[in-house]
Amino acid sequence: MSDKKGNGQGIVRPPEGFRRVGSVANAPWFNLKKGSVLLGTLQNVYERPDERTPRGTSKFFQIEAEQACEARAGRGEDAKIITVPAGSVVNLNYGPKTKELEKFVPDVIRGAVVKVWVSCGDKFKISKGRSMWDMDVQVHIVKPAQVSEDDVEFGGEEQAGSAA
Repeated sequence: MSDKKGNGQGIVRPPEGFRRVGSVANAPWFNLKKGSVLLGTLQNVYERPDERTPRGTSKFFQIEAEQACEARAGRGEDAKIITVPAGSVVNLNYGPKTKELEKFVPDVIRGAVVKVWVSCGDKFKISKGRSMWDMDVQVHIVKPAQVSEDDVEFGGEEQAGSAA
């Protein structure tokens, strides 16, 4: 069971080897502020409707927090800063620093365990009145992806029954 806030308390875990195929509804967002840290396991990358973008959609990652962290629950000015406990799923914005995490998603789907560490520094101006956060994003591959028979290519055709 999870609580009504969706922050992962008391979640019944699936059997070993299962991977989430949809995002966790109403998961809070990593709180971007100087000194914030998110440590956890990369779950996947998702796309959502977003009227603020020209395409009308934006991507985001979901990370299962390994330790408590600050997050924003709710939207816009109504959002509240909360502390989510370890085990909670936290959304992480897709941006110039975090987009590199996407290349690890295919391995995660094939069983890899990829730990993510994100540290937020200062906010700085970039152009046209916009700004962005200085972030340090690092990964640690704890368990590599599983190799299936479909992934293996043998450099030629088998020559059954042929004698050398």
